[in-house]
Amino acid sequence: MDHNPFLAYLETHADAPPEALRELFRALAKRTHPDLGATDADRFIRLQEHYHEALGRLLEPDTGGHEPRRAVLTALYRYKAHLPRIELDDRELPEACRRAFARAVDEARRYSGRAESALRAFDEQFHRHRAQIARYPDVRTKYVCFVRALSGFFDYQFMPNGFNRRVTESYLAEIRPVTNIDPLASPSMRHNRSAEARSALYRMRGWLEHELEQPACELV
Repeated sequence: MDHNPFLAYLETHADAPPEALRELFRALAKRTHPDLGATDADRFIRLQEHYHEALGRLLEPDTGGHEPRRAVLTALYRYKAHLPRIELDDRELPEACRRAFARAVDEARRYSGRAESALRAFDEQFHRHRAQIARYPDVRTKYVCFVRALSGFFDYQFMPNGFNRRVTESYLAEIRPVTNIDPLASPSMRHNRSAEARSALYRMRGWLEHELEQPACELV
C-alpha cells in the first residue's frame, strides 16, 4: 500500500469531516488487521500511518469543552499528528506542534497531577532544549521509541485491540529507568548529561502505561 487512500478520498471530498475518514479506516482495517486473519502486519501499520497523516490535514484548533482526559489526549494527538519526523534533531518544531503541546499541558491541570508533571518535564527537556539534547545518541534512540509508542497509543484509542496494545507496549518497554553510567566511579565520571532527558521520557512512559489501562477515548 504505497498510495494513501485517505488523502485520495480527501481530494474528491474536500469538506469531509474526521468521522468520514474514521469510517473509511475501519472498513479498510477489516481487510488488513492481523487479529482478523490478515498475514501482512506491515500493511496494516502503513494503513494506520496513512490514516493519521490524512487526519492531520483536517485538524482545526481545539475549541475546548471536552472532559479533562479527552481534552489532554486530543491536544496530545494533535501534537503527534503535526510532528514532521520521528527522529530527534536540532531543528525547531512547527508552530502547530508547540501550540498543541502547550494546550495539552494547560488541559492537564484539570486532569491529573501525574499528567501535568509528565507533560511539563517533557516540554522542558524536549522542546526548550531540543538542540542540546539532540547531541546524545541514547536520547535520540529512546525518543524514537517514545514517538512510535505514542503512535501505537493513539492507534489503540481509535481501534482498541490486542495488536495495537502489543505494539504500544513493545515500544514503551524500550524506555528504561535512568541509571548512572558507573555508580562506583568518581562524581565527575558518574554524571550522565542525558539523564534528565531520559528521565523525562521515562516519566512519559509511566503516564502512557497508566492511560493504556483506561478505557479508549474518542478523539477529535
